[in-house]
Amino acid sequence: MSDSMYHDPINIAIYNGIKRGINVCLESECFGSVVILTYSGIDTMAYLAMPVCQTDVTREDFVQWCDKYIRFPGSDQVTGLELYSARCGMLHTYGVESRLTRSGTCRKLGYMDRSVPEIRYSPQIDQNLALVSIEALAKAFFNGIDRFLVDLFSDSTRITHVEQRLRQLVCAFPVTPRS
Repeated sequence: MSDSMYHDPINIAIYNGIKRGINVCLESECFGSVVILTYSGIDTMAYLAMPVCQTDVTREDFVQWCDKYIRFPGSDQVTGLELYSARCGMLHTYGVESRLTRSGTCRKLGYMDRSVPEIRYSPQIDQNLALVSIEALAKAFFNGIDRFLVDLFSDSTRITHVEQRLRQLVCAFPVTPRS
């Protein structure tokens, strides 16, 4: 790996940090960790996408990012608000319920390790529950990241500000021990 790769926050924080952590958990079948890391990664992408004048990522930023970038194969989809609600359930209670599901605003999202179709929704059984393939959630997130980064760096008015935000992300640097 070239020396410049060690100083690129997209490579270090996003590809070797966020994406790699999710992939390691997938390979190890640590599915709850995959879900949590995916929602945390979406928070990070929403942070990078938020308006220049804003300093803190909000629910609306998360929802907008998901609505624009998270797509599953097939006709069944989940909304950005449902993903936000699911994020709250997993991060706050390691469950599928949140304030939004309890109020009837969103469907609960349950999880399956792998499935085709990637989203299973049977309103005749339960109109308040959709099941999402964890593997497909990670893949949809990864594809969303890739599309987002292209969009982000295509907007020359935001590049300087985005580069500043990228430098705020946690980056692990290799250290060569002294002999």
